[in-house]
Amino acid sequence: MLEYLENGFEAVPVTLNEWDRVESVSRPQLIGTTLRNNLAAQTLALAIRGQVDVREGYKGLEVSTTSFVGHIAVGPLRISINPKLQRLALTSLVRYAYGLRDFQVIGQTLTPTAQYGIHDILISLLVAEIEELLHRGLLRRYVPVSEMLTSPRGRILVDKIASRGGIVDGALPCLHFQRHANWRLNRVLRSGLDLAGSMTTNRDLYRRVRSLGEAFDAVETTALQGRDLDEVERGLTRLTATSRPALTLIRLLLGMHGTSIETETSSHRTPGFLFDMNLFFQRLLSRFLRENLDGLSIRDEQTTKGMFAYPPLANHKGRSLPRPRPDFALFSAKGLIGFLDAKYRDIWEKGYPAGWLYQLSMYALASPNQKSIILYGTTSSEAREERVEIRHPVLWGAGSKPTVIFRPVQLQDLAMLLHPSNEGSAKWEQRRSFARSLVTF
Repeated sequence: MLEYLENGFEAVPVTLNEWDRVESVSRPQLIGTTLRNNLAAQTLALAIRGQVDVREGYKGLEVSTTSFVGHIAVGPLRISINPKLQRLALTSLVRYAYGLRDFQVIGQTLTPTAQYGIHDILISLLVAEIEELLHRGLLRRYVPVSEMLTSPRGRILVDKIASRGGIVDGALPCLHFQRHANWRLNRVLRSGLDLAGSMTTNRDLYRRVRSLGEAFDAVETTALQGRDLDEVERGLTRLTATSRPALTLIRLLLGMHGTSIETETSSHRTPGFLFDMNLFFQRLLSRFLRENLDGLSIRDEQTTKGMFAYPPLANHKGRSLPRPRPDFALFSAKGLIGFLDAKYRDIWEKGYPAGWLYQLSMYALASPNQKSIILYGTTSSEAREERVEIRHPVLWGAGSKPTVIFRPVQLQDLAMLLHPSNEGSAKWEQRRSFARSLVTF
């Protein structure tokens, strides 16, 4: 069914992959498309430029993508960005990266993620988590209730009696406690389900979400915000810790849900669901390396100290210097070994921006072994490790040269290693071997 905009023009669907680019030459449907005379769309295009780059071309709009996947509407465009991984492999990696339990999500066939977007995968995982929580029974808590009672119970509020001028009728103000489902944790879970229902277009998944919402009928819903999740997560106890995976998924969905646009007269969120695969990939590698490196340790975003310094009496303005933070710093018992960065872009297929090489060159120069590593995600079976030496443009020296290593991480292989069915001592040894191969300088 075709979708039409308010001005009567047909919406233009555009499907891309990560780190992709399309223009009117390759996509004829973009010919004649424009954001001119649409201030809201122009404002949105500027706001999301670090995620999706929409620009005016000679014959129509041009779209470039980065590490963000999902869906977003920009003017006449309905942009869908698909991850390179198929659904089952991606689900396995997401489950591991965020510490989720193994549940069945949207069938068991190798359906491409194009049909079930990343947001639907997260919603399916959320539904499975909350179904498990409800299977144990909806958590209830004693909440304070202040009311007038003809049969007093709890604590009689003497100060309220005094403020009324004494006892004037047959009821007394009392403070007592009732065991009720309508408390903060359940309100956040209910609101998370409402958010999930507003994001999916999958009918079966929507029905599952609505059915779960009915189990929270005695629970109020609120406009969910990040601080609500912060407060609930801080308040988790041994009895409520089972809700943490569901809260993690709600936070991911909330982070995906639209882009906030501020104008002189209003503030609103545009329809869209964008998920940063680069942050996910960094978190995935962080957990995998922490759990599988024997005798070595990984520190996330370790600040490099003393990399830049002003000579004495040379900092006349008192300026502060940048302190680079590589994604990972690798340590042994003897100290720092080297620095690594995680990039979700498939460098074997897509190449790399020059800025990445400059960045990793600085990390190599700051490393004791004069080497740094980019770990990048790929699905290409042909991907091989590449190295770039840093040479002095005049003094070519024959000694050891600083080196940047571009090392592919085979995502399909990693997903197979991390699948819950692959346990046992042999599989753990394979995981340790794989982890060691990623950090060998």
